[in-house]
Amino acid sequence: NISRPTRPPAIRLREMSDVKKTFRAPLLRILQVALKTHRSYDKICRTLQYGSAFFLVTFCKHPSTMRDMFSRVKSTTGSCRRILRWGQFVNVLLEMNQTPKTWQETCQWISDASLTLFYIVENLIYAGETGMVPMTKEKLNQLAWWSDFFWLFEVLPLVPVFADKLNQQEQPDHTTNDLTAGFLLNSFDTLVAAHDLGLQPSVGAPARHLLGTITSLIGVRSVVKAAREVVIEKQKEKRQAAAPPSPGANTSCESAELVEDTKTQT
Repeated sequence: NISRPTRPPAIRLREMSDVKKTFRAPLLRILQVALKTHRSYDKICRTLQYGSAFFLVTFCKHPSTMRDMFSRVKSTTGSCRRILRWGQFVNVLLEMNQTPKTWQETCQWISDASLTLFYIVENLIYAGETGMVPMTKEKLNQLAWWSDFFWLFEVLPLVPVFADKLNQQEQPDHTTNDLTAGFLLNSFDTLVAAHDLGLQPSVGAPARHLLGTITSLIGVRSVVKAAREVVIEKQKEKRQAAAPPSPGANTSCESAELVEDTKTQT
């Protein structure tokens, strides 16, 4: 039997540390990029809000410490989301397509216009709840109804748009998963918004909260995916900047200099 040489423990530990850094650094970069956006915080809070509501109506029906905890999580994340929506209608308004030509662009325009009105109503609700604008409870309930109405018409027009894009694909490609996720997200959110408006009585409270949790996780996935693409692109740029110039490039530069010197001498 031939004994294999073993590496010293210090070297093994250092190599393991390098491996951990290799896998940990991209993940930390992805989290860093993802948490820079307003959308990421909204999706995280939405997941906590709908997830806690689902646990409240499914597993915590009786008074308990856990029920109180989930109730506080639901109320605080709901208030946090209203704060995050402050002034967001300006961003949506500026990015809207003012001249839609196809039916898909028209659906997107209806969705963006509804989202703009949704943010405006949500800002008014926050102002009324905090006392910045005096409002009665009846007025706040009316604004809440309009908020759900505009949310419904933000997600509903996008369902046929994603369905059409999926139908146009002859074979699955790299966009299939994103299109499927967009179709499911807007379809499920349509059911949730219809439930809030009383238009879909067959969807009970547990199903409503479960669908909201699923769409929230889909939203978190899209945020992480976008951040991952940004990190990969930055890593590629760093590698290209740190890479030494190719020999062919040096040769071409030298030949160009020789030609220039020859021209100068003649």
